[in-house]
Amino acid sequence: MKKITFLSVILLSAFYVNAQSDQLVEDGLFKVNALLPGVSYEIGVGERTTINAEAIIGFALRGASNVETEFGLYPGFAADFRYYNNFDRRLKKGKNISGNTGNYFSFLNQFQFGTPIIGDLEYASDYYYNAALVYGLQRTYKKGFYFSLAFGPGVFVNEFNTDAGILIDARLGWVIGGRKK
Repeated sequence: MKKITFLSVILLSAFYVNAQSDQLVEDGLFKVNALLPGVSYEIGVGERTTINAEAIIGFALRGASNVETEFGLYPGFAADFRYYNNFDRRLKKGKNISGNTGNYFSFLNQFQFGTPIIGDLEYASDYYYNAALVYGLQRTYKKGFYFSLAFGPGVFVNEFNTDAGILIDARLGWVIGGRKK
């Protein structure tokens, strides 16, 4: 019985190590976003797939001559499932895929509250939700600097109406840890 258990552990370990070596995406990336202040964590869930979750703070300012200036800071959340589609081509060309540097297809979801946590500028709607199928690119450099740009058709929902349009999403910041060298 001990031999069977030992052999099973060895075989399962070999499969686990092999499965981990086949994964092209990072196990986990903690990112700090500068354009839309916030943090995100991208976790590898498959060979070429990740789930990216973000907590953000949106900013709005309204003012004009003869009108009181108002501002607000609004909490928001985003999550997307990404499939990176060009890792093989990048590797064949000798390019970097560290930090999930590549192009991807994604189903992106964004939610933002309409009531500020700081400030006095309240939106008409209590919430804003966006969902989109996007094509994006993400580049991570040696010092941890990264940027991401994604765009695609989306649906924009608030408590009063639903619209369709093109969603454009841009991120700029730093990867704090978890990057393969």
